[in-house]
Amino acid sequence: MKKFGLIGGIGPESTAKYYQLIIKEYRKRLQTEAYPEFIIKSINMTEMLEFIFRKDFDGLVDFLNTYLTEFHRLGIDFSALASNTPHIVFDQLNELSKLPLTSIVEETCSVIQSNQLKCVGLLGTKSTKEAGFYQAKSEQHGFDIITPEEEQREYINRKYFEELVFNQIEPTTKSNLIEIVHDLRKKNEIQGLVLGGTELSLILDQSDFEEIKVFYTTKIHVEAIVSQMIQD
Repeated sequence: MKKFGLIGGIGPESTAKYYQLIIKEYRKRLQTEAYPEFIIKSINMTEMLEFIFRKDFDGLVDFLNTYLTEFHRLGIDFSALASNTPHIVFDQLNELSKLPLTSIVEETCSVIQSNQLKCVGLLGTKSTKEAGFYQAKSEQHGFDIITPEEEQREYINRKYFEELVFNQIEPTTKSNLIEIVHDLRKKNEIQGLVLGGTELSLILDQSDFEEIKVFYTTKIHVEAIVSQMIQD
């Protein structure tokens, strides 16, 4: 089995979900009661976000690559980032890193393409929605990505960092997010929805939407990671 290292802590709630899902998917795939061995490096999310807020992307690459270099010294075979937001520098980081990286964006866009959808909505942090890395990848895969209007993006971003990353969610937040998605569908005829923030699965899932397909990026990412882990 390949040795895997996860850059986590960005944020803690979603990292815990990665841990649980990797174990569950591994045991299901191999039909075993054994548990997979892998490493999670929990980093300082506040420090990482400061690079993003300052738009210091070179600094962010160096910051993340420090941990990948540590993984390489430990004999890890491949790695992944347990968050959508730092994928803003994925291409630069992947080029610099001594380890192959599994992209949540690439894997998600591949799954959407396989479902033959032409237009999907994207929820996530403001950086994820506005930086364009999802849009660039979706264009390569032949479909459009639509984001909410500016006021809605600000609302989602605020709720993300005030509530979702701590899993302390106000009762009205879910209904407001669902209303934003309905507005996206009404105005843009989206066929699917990308939960482009790994904490969004704490509050939204397929059962909330009858007429569009929901793409849970954490689950998609985990499935790709486990596929690589169990390769001979």
